[in-house]
Amino acid sequence: MTKDLLLEIGVEELPARFVPPALEALKSLGENALKNAGLSFKSLRPLGTPRRLVLLVEGLAAKAEDRVHENLGPGVAQAKDKEGNWTPAAQGFARSQGVALESLEVRETERGPRLAAVRREVGLPAEKILPDLLPSLVKAIPFPKNMVWEESHFSFARPIRWLVALYGSKVVPFTLAGVRSGNKTRGLRVHGKGPVPLESPGRYLSRLKDRLVIADPAERRALIERQIHQAVKPVKGRVPLETFADLLDEVTNLVEHPVGIVGSFDPKRLELPVEVLVTSMKKHQKYFPVFDDDGKLLPKFVGIRNGISEDQTVVREGYERVLAARLADAAFFFKEDRRMPLADRVQELTGIAFLAPLTVFDKTERVRKLAKHLGESLKPEETLLVEADRIALLSKADLVTAMVGEFPELQGVMGRIYASATETASVAQGIEEHYWPLTADGPLPRLPAAALVSIADKLDSLAGNFLAENIPSGSQDPYGLRRSSVGLLRILKDRGWSLNLGDAGNFAMTCYGNDNPLKVNKLGEFMRQRWSALQEAAGFRVDAIRAVLVSCPNCHDPLEWEGRLRAVADVLPHPDFGPLVEAFKRASNILKQAEEKKFISDWRRLAAADLEPESNYPHEAEKILYRSIREAQFGVEPFLKEKKFSEALRVLVRFREPVGRFFKEVMVMDPDERTRTNRLALLAKVQAPFWGIADLSQLQGGAPAGEKEAPKK
Repeated sequence: MTKDLLLEIGVEELPARFVPPALEALKSLGENALKNAGLSFKSLRPLGTPRRLVLLVEGLAAKAEDRVHENLGPGVAQAKDKEGNWTPAAQGFARSQGVALESLEVRETERGPRLAAVRREVGLPAEKILPDLLPSLVKAIPFPKNMVWEESHFSFARPIRWLVALYGSKVVPFTLAGVRSGNKTRGLRVHGKGPVPLESPGRYLSRLKDRLVIADPAERRALIERQIHQAVKPVKGRVPLETFADLLDEVTNLVEHPVGIVGSFDPKRLELPVEVLVTSMKKHQKYFPVFDDDGKLLPKFVGIRNGISEDQTVVREGYERVLAARLADAAFFFKEDRRMPLADRVQELTGIAFLAPLTVFDKTERVRKLAKHLGESLKPEETLLVEADRIALLSKADLVTAMVGEFPELQGVMGRIYASATETASVAQGIEEHYWPLTADGPLPRLPAAALVSIADKLDSLAGNFLAENIPSGSQDPYGLRRSSVGLLRILKDRGWSLNLGDAGNFAMTCYGNDNPLKVNKLGEFMRQRWSALQEAAGFRVDAIRAVLVSCPNCHDPLEWEGRLRAVADVLPHPDFGPLVEAFKRASNILKQAEEKKFISDWRRLAAADLEPESNYPHEAEKILYRSIREAQFGVEPFLKEKKFSEALRVLVRFREPVGRFFKEVMVMDPDERTRTNRLALLAKVQAPFWGIADLSQLQGGAPAGEKEAPKK
């Protein structure tokens, strides 16, 4: 028999951003806890609102599965002495396993017959498991911040006010944070009517709907969408919800019973920039802006009320009054800010700290210097450097404006708007774009000068924070350095700009007056890790990424890394490449062994030296490989010099047959020192050009790392 299980954690209102991750965690934790307990179930569903986190399990088994635990002990030969008595080893094993000596069984293993302790555990009824399982599940839910509010010092995101725990029609009894579990939930707060008794988990959703609570977030979200579309029809407007998906998600987790209400604001406020109007509605009031079919903002909005109201007119008027006050403030800020040109505000940046005791003004000067340095290495047109310097100078000036003080989300945007009155269109646009990308996959700067300043700005932040030891660890990244590094790498790729991150990072740190090679190396390793993560997300094989980075420890140009990686990815499907990788690994192992045995000092030095004349290679397989190396040198070197890595690898794939024959017919580790050295030199020469692209030994498959050369007859 199976029954449904319901767990509801009733709380004071949770922040909207807490709800989705808490429900994801509740689902994952619930699945794992039930499976670990041996309780099978048909389906598991997380539900929730700002006032409740819910786990609804359908078809939960009435009893845990029986389990058999088997542990191996000492060998049978060590279990009894010559007289047939149990040895201390067998006695100790039985005692540690909690079983009688006579119950020990024998199992055949690769190491011969061994004693085995077999314990059969009868599954407990679910009613005995759940009273301990459910409170442990609640305790394990993670939140960004917790609080303590009662005597037991239980920690949770918000105070727990009620608990529902039903298995079938029976309450699962437990007490947590001073609250006893029961079978009574709560409806929408403002509509009261006391606790709501539940007969079974199957009635949960319908009983809550009777009390104006929609517990399913997906259903609540869909209802909000329908209500918004219906609400704007009379005013012939539309709300592009695809643009406001983040606001829709937030509002979904702010209400339990959404009701859409259309409101208006003074059409004169449309004189304000659209960005100001939208931000004021979206960020402060959680209203949805309304547009016409041409994308023009209308003096309308849609607010989402939590619950129904006897007089919607009163609610609408309240919404409109609050927004009117916000927009009046915005109009005042906009008017006052425009009294002073943006360039005149730059000096005021000395009052804003950035990596104190340094200021944002100091950062502006460093970014100007860094943009000039980076720009000169790219050899652009002189006008680009002039434009980039102007963008860098004004890039942070809007931080001291009243509008950005009220709406920090508009930094850069207001810089563009205010600069457009006195600066060129490209400089004004560049002030906004230098912040891009704002997210890991957000739009990149469209203007070259803005892209250059964006790189300089991000590199300055990375260098300064690494010098201050503000280095991300685990999931913690309070200064957004991962986002900055990803944005920097994406811009370089988008622009096709070649940049030595080691030199650039070093220069950025010297701009702080600190030349620290150790921290430059740390920053370089951090950038490599972020580049690796980007390539893995793009679908490249992890071993191919590692093969590229291992082969070029002194190469710090992401553009070159990508060229090498794409070359490896392009040639991986080639039928000759797999066997060639095996041969490369084998050659690598043999050269490593030769170094360990002091036959050679360094295979790279051997690779750099000239080969002996062909006459010193008497074996036919040696001669064939010798000629292939000579031919490859002429074919590959021009491609490597021009960094055409795919073309170079296509030439090197031809090594497959001569190298394969060489290994088949020749004993590299010949007793004769000169013969051995000459053959090792051939392998070193084969390896060298590949290392200009990737370390093939890092690729999966082929010969294992410890393979030794088989003797030739």
